Amino acid sequence: MRGPGVDPQAIAARTPPDRDRVADLLRLTAICLVVLGHWLVTAVLHRDGELVVGQALQWVPQAHVLTWIFQVMPLFFFVGGSLNRASWQRAREHDQPWARWVRRRAARLLTPMLPVLVAAAALVIIGAQVDVPSTLVRRGAEAMLLPLWFLVVYLLVIALVPVTLWLHERAGPAVPAGALLLTGLIDVLHRAQVPVVGFASYLLLWGGVHQLGYFWNEARLPRPRLALVLAGVAAAVTAGLIRWFDYPLSMVAVFGDPRHNTDPPSLALWTFALMQLALVVAARHPLRRLLERPRVWAPVTLAGSSVLTIFLWHMTAMVVVGLAVIPTGVWPRSERIDGGWWAMRPVWLLACIAVLVVLIAVFRRLEDLPPPAARDRTLPALFGLTAFAAGLARIMTAGLTDPTHPTGLRVVPLIAVLIGMAVLGALAPTRLVGRRREPRA
Repeated sequence: MRGPGVDPQAIAARTPPDRDRVADLLRLTAICLVVLGHWLVTAVLHRDGELVVGQALQWVPQAHVLTWIFQVMPLFFFVGGSLNRASWQRAREHDQPWARWVRRRAARLLTPMLPVLVAAAALVIIGAQVDVPSTLVRRGAEAMLLPLWFLVVYLLVIALVPVTLWLHERAGPAVPAGALLLTGLIDVLHRAQVPVVGFASYLLLWGGVHQLGYFWNEARLPRPRLALVLAGVAAAVTAGLIRWFDYPLSMVAVFGDPRHNTDPPSLALWTFALMQLALVVAARHPLRRLLERPRVWAPVTLAGSSVLTIFLWHMTAMVVVGLAVIPTGVWPRSERIDGGWWAMRPVWLLACIAVLVVLIAVFRRLEDLPPPAARDRTLPALFGLTAFAAGLARIMTAGLTDPTHPTGLRVVPLIAVLIGMAVLGALAPTRLVGRRREPRA
């Protein structure tokens, strides 16, 4: 017998009438495709008696076109723009200061990442003491932390919502248009090997896509037919950039390639994102009608309530599977990406899903913790954001491992991350042991 918590009719009845169900579906779809893409392309080959950890994309260039399906992070930032606008508007209506609002948003994101960080650090420390190839340990830690790059950019985008919303209210489409043009200018400078400028593209592209989410929240969107035309134009421009201006076909970074569309984010990724978002706008009304069916909406809202846990832990699940079957010789050894390698992908995916389900069961509760204590001071909040972002950015660019340190860890940026989390309230004991709040329908 179905209980009230899993009854589709009961779930639909508990859902607020103003809930943006399409946004929930887009967020869940984006994360699921990211997870599937990461699991599919990760490859561990045996060559000349050594393990080689990389991507199938390195050795199968024909698969680069598939990244046009699996590169869906624009959807997540787009939906985030809509949700963050609504959240900040509610905060303004209740005279909630920016510092309190941003600490609550940050803590909700950062507390669930703490055990991921601890697990990656434990892997590095233990890996140095046991007979596991150092390459596998280093790449394993990098893989576990891979989802965290999103938190660096997304948290900065959240912190800037009062500014970007102010610009949106006064300049509208000129803001993302300006971000797009500046991204193209930075591409030119980056190709000319001007240092540092590429970092600005992370904020311009992902912040610009987030800005477009404000229009979704306000329902200021082109009609479906016009959206399809815009999608076609954006697709043609993206193809032109690839064909005539030497932009990569792959919309994710490929190990070993001299140029990437994501590192730093490029103009081609911008136009690709516009194509993707225009298609979503064109499909908005049919999707809304579909999600009005309780049997369709129920699995979306149930899975969506764990979306952050899924995203943060999916690479750890894969690392657990890899460490369990590859060094032990249980997994068939492959020297190249061939038919046999692809034939084992379904087994690999099922193993990763099984481990991820266990991790979700253990860590899901961290998404429903009570908010941190209210603190309204701006300078501590700015310090916490800066310490966290700087420390995690350093770890993401240089890695967590440091062979020169006794622990094998890159300690200074790790401490900066923890300090930032503490200042933002993500490590508060009252939050970690407090009563769970009711998850949203």
